[in-house]
Amino acid sequence: MPILTRGLQNPVVTLVPADEKNVECLIRWTLNPMAQGPYKQVPAMTIEELRALFLDNPNRQYFLITCSATGKWLGRFYYRAWHFGEDAHEIDWELNIFLADPLERGKGYGTATQRLAAEYLLAQPETRSVFAYTAIANTAEQRALQKTGFRALGPLPHAYYRVDSPPGYVLYSKSRRSMLPV
Repeated sequence: MPILTRGLQNPVVTLVPADEKNVECLIRWTLNPMAQGPYKQVPAMTIEELRALFLDNPNRQYFLITCSATGKWLGRFYYRAWHFGEDAHEIDWELNIFLADPLERGKGYGTATQRLAAEYLLAQPETRSVFAYTAIANTAEQRALQKTGFRALGPLPHAYYRVDSPPGYVLYSKSRRSMLPV
């Protein structure tokens, strides 16, 4: 898995890898229902479990999302490696995001974050696809994914993308290859 130590940046957002300087904020937001927003749930995890997840998980990399222009801390993002296909060397990357301050939602930060991460991950030789799923009722997230070039594949569960999700979620995917399962 490509581990970033320096982060990623575009004119809108900067993705700063989770570290000792920002992990307490990421934990606080993750345990805050307001920061999670209406479509996510506060996980049943301890502070210590969240710290280990954010800093030491070998299949996920967590980031602090900041505004590139001001440095303001905006939210939490991660990508996660999955191996769905027959080739064990190919990775399907799951994206997951939330913007912690409700007043910062709808300003393009989520779209910029997902575009930045998808471009980076699709440039990796082991990448097969990048995908995300969201609540069917979350039309803002669906628009952000569409603006980023993701294609709607329909509701979960899905024959290829075998992820656990509650009922009522829709799947989006993006690939540099022409053969993508439908």
